[in-house]
Amino acid sequence: MKNFLVVLKGLGLFLVMSALLFVLQWQLAENNVIVLNYKIHILIFFITLISLLTMFVVFALEKKNIIGFIFLGFVVFKFFAMGYIAVFQEEFKLNIIPYFILYWIYLTIEVVFVLKLVKKQD
Repeated sequence: MKNFLVVLKGLGLFLVMSALLFVLQWQLAENNVIVLNYKIHILIFFITLISLLTMFVVFALEKKNIIGFIFLGFVVFKFFAMGYIAVFQEEFKLNIIPYFILYWIYLTIEVVFVLKLVKKQD
């Protein structure tokens, strides 16, 4: 039950942070600072969400020593997904720096959660 509460708290925190990132993107577009495609942001969000859900389920089931491998697999997958988008989306090429900043923000969130899960696992 304790692991389940950790999972719910982590998932809620991730959703709140993601909502803040979407609001920030919307505000930047409203003020004509920078207009980014929401589809790419949603793709990064869902890949990170699936990654975190997988790690949270593994943590809740108390499977030891595989959270790090799951994390590495999803990081590689997310990186290649970003590379694919960079090649085939013309808008991505025009705003490559902001999209990779968004990628790194989500990656940082993911790393923080993985470190906390690994520490609680031991």
